[in-house]
Amino acid sequence: MSTVEMPGRVTVEHLLRVVKKLSPAELREFRQQFEAWQKQNEVEVEAALLASIEENSRLPEKKHRRYEQLRRKCEDKTLTERELAEYQSLLQQLEAQNVKRIEVLSALAQRRGTTLRGIMAELGLKGTDDAF
Repeated sequence: MSTVEMPGRVTVEHLLRVVKKLSPAELREFRQQFEAWQKQNEVEVEAALLASIEENSRLPEKKHRRYEQLRRKCEDKTLTERELAEYQSLLQQLEAQNVKRIEVLSALAQRRGTTLRGIMAELGLKGTDDAF
């Protein structure tokens, strides 16, 4: 394989100039390695998106249990002021997580060429109105 000296800051133009100097065999090898890298990168990006969706789909277990306790007390109208503030804080956390979850789901849907509803169905997720 031939070697080429690169400037301190590499631009697309520099890279293209170098690629144009490759022999046909080197160009094939470059193409194969680049395509393998692209596929691996796609897998890693999707894995990160799926992990973010999972992370933003629910509160941590301890907070979720507390949320459920407070939700029941709220329905029974037996919340103290302190509990109401705690409940509202947990609701805000859930809303923020749901917004993030929808953003990431939308990004994944766009990558896969489908709709938000389509990606949610594909992943077996409930609708946004059922997120809590």
